[in-house]
Amino acid sequence: MEWGDYRPFQPLEDGPVGDLSPAAALREYEHRMATKDERLTVLAGLVGANGLRLGASDEDLDALEDWYLAEVEPEAEGSTRPRPLWIAVAYDLGLHIGDTIVARAPGLSWTFYRSRAGARDVSHQNPVIMGFTGVRNKRYNVDPFLFVVGVGGSRLDGRGTGGAFRTFVGSAVGYA
Repeated sequence: MEWGDYRPFQPLEDGPVGDLSPAAALREYEHRMATKDERLTVLAGLVGANGLRLGASDEDLDALEDWYLAEVEPEAEGSTRPRPLWIAVAYDLGLHIGDTIVARAPGLSWTFYRSRAGARDVSHQNPVIMGFTGVRNKRYNVDPFLFVVGVGGSRLDGRGTGGAFRTFVGSAVGYA
């Protein structure tokens, strides 16, 4: 694994966004969206240093997933949670996957999501993709970051996930 010049995303606020005040969480969302292009450039450098290209085709998504699954490391022996540096990579991968979904289904967009369930909803106050018309629930959303962390956790738990990135993008676009 070649880390090159990779540096993790630096949030404005400490702690889970679901636990922040609404105003602080909105500032954090705005910061994340304002730095999205920079984060994607950093991710492109990381995957490029490892012989991949950051593309949006199904083949590119499969190669990106294969690389991630081969390299992701647990935070502790026997843990299914990726180590913090890999959580940072998962965040950047989530941005790329989210942008891929939006590019394939232009009616969708990144949105600051406030759940009626509050912090009980894992996506509460997170950047998510919304705007789906192929579902009854008008608040339906997908959270690419949590998805990527989950894929990494599944791999660390010994479960295969081949094609998960491509399937996630295809499913979201199908409901657009």
